[in-house]
Amino acid sequence: MKMSPSAFAHVKAEIEKLLAEHNANNALVERYERGDFPRAECVKNLQMRFCFDLFYAAKLSKYASDVLYPAGLNDDHIYTALKAICPKVEDKRVAV
Repeated sequence: MKMSPSAFAHVKAEIEKLLAEHNANNALVERYERGDFPRAECVKNLQMRFCFDLFYAAKLSKYASDVLYPAGLNDDHIYTALKAICPKVEDKRVAV
């Protein structure tokens, strides 16, 4: 993983705070698995969408532009870290 241990710890702490508030009884994960979120019908990679939605909801955009991108990271590097941090989601959406 290209992300530094301190950056990883910061991102993880912020996402874990968010999950503690909004994922009681796995409710948030289950909503995503059902496709109960905006523009779900357009999503091809549910895990990526879930990870980056958590990243943005944790208000880490400024941290990314101030710290992560200047350190040479790109979205692929950030996603690798997010996959290690975020809960796994299984796509249970019904195809129409």
